[in-house]
Amino acid sequence: MKGIAAFYYDGRTPVRQPAELFVIGDEIVGRGAFGERRARRGAVDISEPLGRSPRVVRFDDGGHFEVADHDAFNLWLTAAGFRDSTVVNLQRRWSWALGSLLGAISLIAAIYVWGLPAFGKLMAPKIPEPVLQALSQQTLSFLDSKLLTPSRLSEARRAELTEYADRVLRQGRDLPPHRLHFRSSTLGPNAFALPSGDIVVLDQLVELAGNDDEVTGVIAHELGHVAYRHGLRQLIQSSVVSFVVGIYFGDVSSMAASFGALALESRYSREFELEADAYAARSLKGAGLGTEPLATMLEHMEKAHQEKGRKTSRWDVLSSHPDTGERVARLRAMR
Repeated sequence: MKGIAAFYYDGRTPVRQPAELFVIGDEIVGRGAFGERRARRGAVDISEPLGRSPRVVRFDDGGHFEVADHDAFNLWLTAAGFRDSTVVNLQRRWSWALGSLLGAISLIAAIYVWGLPAFGKLMAPKIPEPVLQALSQQTLSFLDSKLLTPSRLSEARRAELTEYADRVLRQGRDLPPHRLHFRSSTLGPNAFALPSGDIVVLDQLVELAGNDDEVTGVIAHELGHVAYRHGLRQLIQSSVVSFVVGIYFGDVSSMAASFGALALESRYSREFELEADAYAARSLKGAGLGTEPLATMLEHMEKAHQEKGRKTSRWDVLSSHPDTGERVARLRAMR
């Protein structure tokens, strides 16, 4: 049988040597200035077609032959009695390739839409309480050093708000373990919950509220995040997305991975906000306040942000939330 031109690499040095490949009986034979290499057909590995990359005939000791002419190599393989695998044959059909691509995209989408939230929900209750406490303490310490300042409210006023919210909301349902903290910040009217149950209320929110019921409505909303472990589930989901995006980008840009994770994860915070709104609505109704305090407070916050004319930032209370009008309408429908 006629041979085919190739280049030989001995697997120990990067030297490329001209060679010719033959099939003699049940053996693959390579000849060149290096001498002769022989191996039984079943002892060599022949690479699959991959774009314009050379096809490789690899021996078990690392030595290999590269063939650049795909068409000639295909004819040579056919004449030698070799047959491509079913997978290789399917890859040559655009319909199968397109179907495989769509199938892979559908699988990834399904994992993201259903699998990732389910994983976060499953894992969140398994995180030990000491871990939650340490994580939340570190987070609060970081925020205190970067974004928050001590509250300007008097100690008596802080105690009054804490006692009122606790007394009112306990009429509606059993509350998850929590602690209220008051801080001031340039972030504007805001409140947020940490995984441990620590809830931070900013002075600006208290100042914006028309009455203590409206502040209590926001606290009820944050208690919903605590009860459903939204913060921890968000962290688990974000960590998985960051890990996957980081692998995709490699070490090229950790910033790209971070921004990718933030963009992908924005969807989950919107779902969590609506769930926390529903929790707050049940608590407020059970306490006899109805949902109006929270709905009104949301309108106050929206108006304050619009009047300030601020561009949305990652720290903005409304940046990852559903449309405020939609939330207010939902709450008033639950009266």
